Amino acid sequence: MTFYDGSGGGTYPRYGGSNWSTNLVSALPTTALISDVQGINSTTAYIVTTPTGSNGAANGLWKTENSGQAWTKVQGVFGNQSFGNIVYMWPNGTGIAIGDPVNNRYKMYKTTDGGTTWSTLTTAPTPLTSSEYGYVGGKVVFENHIWLTPNTGRILQSSDYGVTWNSYSAPIDDFAGEDSCGSMSFSSPTYGLLVDNFSFLWYTEVSGRNWDIKDAVNYFDGDVKHVPGTANTFVTTGISQTSSLGFGTAYSHDGGNTWTQLDSDEQRGTIGVKDCSTMYVGQFTSSEQGAGGILKLANPIPGCENLGLNPVATNKVELKAVVSNQTLNVVSNKEIKEVLVVDMTGKSVTKSDKVSVNVAQLTPGTYVARVAYTDGAFDTVKFVVK
Repeated sequence: MTFYDGSGGGTYPRYGGSNWSTNLVSALPTTALISDVQGINSTTAYIVTTPTGSNGAANGLWKTENSGQAWTKVQGVFGNQSFGNIVYMWPNGTGIAIGDPVNNRYKMYKTTDGGTTWSTLTTAPTPLTSSEYGYVGGKVVFENHIWLTPNTGRILQSSDYGVTWNSYSAPIDDFAGEDSCGSMSFSSPTYGLLVDNFSFLWYTEVSGRNWDIKDAVNYFDGDVKHVPGTANTFVTTGISQTSSLGFGTAYSHDGGNTWTQLDSDEQRGTIGVKDCSTMYVGQFTSSEQGAGGILKLANPIPGCENLGLNPVATNKVELKAVVSNQTLNVVSNKEIKEVLVVDMTGKSVTKSDKVSVNVAQLTPGTYVARVAYTDGAFDTVKFVVK
């Protein structure tokens, strides 16, 4: 297991996580910061670096094969213009490295041979606006599916190891902003939970294409993680002392419908989960002796070991958009409150409180209808004006 110091100080690997030691990544440029880390096994790991200032040469993908004692820069990944955010390696040897957009396209690199060779992904998505960017470590992964969480509140989703991408709208404006932030996790290719800083718990049944509010209590709104190896178990943490939900740790065995608090009035930050008994959580600390900072779960989550792999019971939401006679007709099996039409740059072009929208004034092209439901949820669907 490896954690990293984003200030550029180094990585901290130790088997089991009971003791930690510092390994300085001495080969990095002096202006480099570590933005993401991916451990492969006990000896091999990758890190992505970014510059502290304008020195783009500090961007890079680095690999160690001796538990962090020495690091080698991977050639041909990240130029001087991008800002490296993410690296992820799947068990089958497929991997992806992702940086902020350059020339209106995210910088993405892929390997299919365990990192021996890397190539540029020409199918990488374009940003929603010129000011869109990703976050360091801003990813969620389940099997061959990956979700990205940029600053515009949209979700980029891929079901094929990052080769092709879908764009969805999240129920929040930003995933790590000053006024809006949230965390999401998936227990299957389609089912996921999202908590936000307004203390809402959201769920999706369709890979993030639309979200509904889940009516639940006793969860926390700091971070959420699915427990690998289980179908429906999630863990939430809370770290903000000003949150209306308080702070602590809670778990759910039924996809977020009901929650049991593991502890409360204890500061719990970002959580890392391997299985029912192996979890780590961050905690603020000012101790120069290293007290606190990273905590390890003392006992397994109650009832977690014996759970069956039963899917979460859900009701599928249907949404269609049909253009006929210069009118957009939005059809759904849920009651619609409002329809907002935006172009592919994210600019709003028309809005209606009816399911039939006049699109005669729109120029030919592809648009997105953002549908707000009466129950507070929303969805998006693309349509074409000819």
